[in-house]
Amino acid sequence: MRRILTRPAFWFFLCVAVWGMALPLSCLAQETSEAFRFAVFPYKSPKSVIEVFSPLAARIEKRLGKKVLLVSATDSETFLKKSLAGEYDLALTPPTVYYKMLPAGYAAIAKGVPSFRGGVIVRQDSEITTIEQCRGKKIAAIGEHSYAGYMFFKAQLDEKGIDSKKDLDIQFVGKLDTIIYGVLNKKYDGGVIRLDTLDMLDFAPVKDQFRIVSRSAEVPQFPFVVKKGMDQQTATAIREVLTSLSPDKPEDLAILKSLQIKKIVAATKDDYDPFYDVIKKHAFYTHH
Repeated sequence: MRRILTRPAFWFFLCVAVWGMALPLSCLAQETSEAFRFAVFPYKSPKSVIEVFSPLAARIEKRLGKKVLLVSATDSETFLKKSLAGEYDLALTPPTVYYKMLPAGYAAIAKGVPSFRGGVIVRQDSEITTIEQCRGKKIAAIGEHSYAGYMFFKAQLDEKGIDSKKDLDIQFVGKLDTIIYGVLNKKYDGGVIRLDTLDMLDFAPVKDQFRIVSRSAEVPQFPFVVKKGMDQQTATAIREVLTSLSPDKPEDLAILKSLQIKKIVAATKDDYDPFYDVIKKHAFYTHH
């Protein structure tokens, strides 16, 4: 099986991640009294966050003319807590979490397209062919905050009269790569992920070793949101950097592919309200 190589730099960044993953970019950026904090929700490993988002953060840094810190958090709860405290200037967050950030005044400015789907994956040699057969099995999922990585699966189980907490051994592990390799290595019987992750370069070699048991409805891409009180000029500049990425330019295409999207378009909260109508009765909102 393909292994992720460990390099000294990775362990440095991993240690930084434990304390909040603040990763300063180019020293060539014009110094200001306060760095601009670009937060990425911790849905990937620290290594993956660095590799995927550093090029985009560098573009924003160049446009704004100030140092950009690429930051994340150790888990979803910490990310939300820091968001509500107003610690992030720009954030990429799941739409499910975005609605919990609204009290702090964050506003959506852009999103990727097209939408994606969640799915339940098992190994090709697994006896599991239906979600009913997940009963009694160890299933890895992203977390209760994730529609593609848990919510839709719970809803499907509910329809079958299966209690996701009592009838299954659900393991919330938080990271997509942890789930994929965990299922492949037989640590878990199945996993709940956003399915387009399997098309990424890191996972393409092992994609054919999985079967998809169930799929979700379409899920809107994570919104890029800016903090309350950001001046319009800065917000517009960030949106322009994001929406200017073109699949016709090799460097831009590389960024878009790493983000698992074809392009970025302008967006507002209104674009996500129909999705929120679908998920607002989930326990993530009613019991938290």
